[in-house]
Amino acid sequence: MVVQGAEINGVSYETDRMQFIGRGRTTAGPQAMDRPAALSGSQGSVLDPIVAIRHRITLDPDEPATINIVTGIGETRDICMGLVEKYQDRRLADRVFDLAWTHSQVLLRQINATEADAQLYGRLAGPILYASASLRADPGIILRNRRGQSGLWGYSISGDLPIVLLRIEDPENIDLVRKLVQAHAYWRLKGLAVDLVIWNEDHAGYRQVLQEQITGLIAAGVEANVTERPGGIFVRPGDQISNEDRILLQTVARVIISDSLGLLADQVNRRPLAATPVPPSFQPEATASNPRLPRR
Repeated sequence: MVVQGAEINGVSYETDRMQFIGRGRTTAGPQAMDRPAALSGSQGSVLDPIVAIRHRITLDPDEPATINIVTGIGETRDICMGLVEKYQDRRLADRVFDLAWTHSQVLLRQINATEADAQLYGRLAGPILYASASLRADPGIILRNRRGQSGLWGYSISGDLPIVLLRIEDPENIDLVRKLVQAHAYWRLKGLAVDLVIWNEDHAGYRQVLQEQITGLIAAGVEANVTERPGGIFVRPGDQISNEDRILLQTVARVIISDSLGLLADQVNRRPLAATPVPPSFQPEATASNPRLPRR
């Protein structure tokens, strides 16, 4: 974290979530925000790690300041420290950010996507890397699964990579296929390998029409050469998948998108169901066998 154009009054950090949030507190009101003093500076092996950096700065009226937050990774501590020193140079940092922005725009033009699309696909990458119950199969389906990874092999799917499952039934929702194919291209160009499985579940007699629409859409884009291969796209008619295999595929999929649930953005931004509230503690009345309890 580098501050340019402002007076810095102190720098501190925290790597322990418990220290930052505080006992009985939440991320909506962590104790670190109540403390005028610096963060604790804890580091090392903590049970629940975070990265929190605080710069205390002073700004005069109408005075601008630039804050750069850079996340990097290196094989050794020396390499990491070299990156830290490197991005202290504002001119160098500005140049790197400009190059990154240019590269991003070239990539978006390559797949014909917008910046809003990229942000949506980036959010969707989260539950692919770290499974989220909000986009996975219903727990009841997962409990019914009795098959292992080898059950995927008959569909040319290895099971070694994260799986995104798209279920589509209505040909009018073909734009959802386009979005997921575009998202797959974005992830692949960013280095995230994902198997995209598309189920054609049309039951209205137009299954072949929808199948041709899907395959034609894929063939016309940049993903035409990655079908039926690891990290690629797999299109399967739903009626050719046994019930056991349907349960298996839904169980292993990190993300399940359905055209019956609305637009892709609506499904990605969908909040998980709130946890059942814990009932208030029960205070039994004092009895002859337990006279210590207070009476009402």
